[in-house]
Amino acid sequence: MVADAISGSAWSLPHPRSHQEVDLHSYLTTITLPLPDVDDVFEWKAANYPLKVFNSQATWEVLRPRQAAQPWHDIVWFKGAVPKHAISMWIANYDRLATRARLVSWGLSIPVSCPFCANFPETRDHLFLSCQYTNNVWAHVFTRCNPPLQMFANWAELLSWIRAPQSRRLFLLRKLASQVVVFHIWEQRNNLIHNNTSMPPTNVFRAIDREMENIISSKRSNKLFSSLMVMWLR
Repeated sequence: MVADAISGSAWSLPHPRSHQEVDLHSYLTTITLPLPDVDDVFEWKAANYPLKVFNSQATWEVLRPRQAAQPWHDIVWFKGAVPKHAISMWIANYDRLATRARLVSWGLSIPVSCPFCANFPETRDHLFLSCQYTNNVWAHVFTRCNPPLQMFANWAELLSWIRAPQSRRLFLLRKLASQVVVFHIWEQRNNLIHNNTSMPPTNVFRAIDREMENIISSKRSNKLFSSLMVMWLR
């Protein structure tokens, strides 16, 4: 309360620890004490707009400034996406996964080669798109989602393939499948490095297949998902 910041006829304020506090103290020194006998009032302010009552939406918008919509947002964030898969895809899309190439660039003394093939540096595009191990996984997925004319050369080509179908259902199926592939490839990569657990590509696809069936089955009441199982199992 204001009374707690006053001692007699002078302000009693803690030492300021930010420029905002310095500005506040400077403003308070312009107010003559003692204060007139009036009731204290308070108000919430979101940015420069005073609010009579607390508004969580306005406060959230101030705390989380909006950025321009990214061209890939509909591939990462969409209704029906599994959060853990979407987050993995989001991080991979920004190329922020801790691949060996990135870790070496930070100064860590570790092997830079791909843990699956050991032939090339482990970058994002190699791990998820170029490695022969991963290509074998994608080959199984393509039988369910229609293959591209040629294997992806970079991440942009993967996004283009996902977005290519005119059919909303095939577009949704490719989004789901791509996220599940990225999640399971990264999971298997970590198991191989940290637990020395190796799994053939066919087993990875079985896990992907089971996950896709579970996702589609759990959303079967949604009209857009109603025919996905037939498309996936064809």
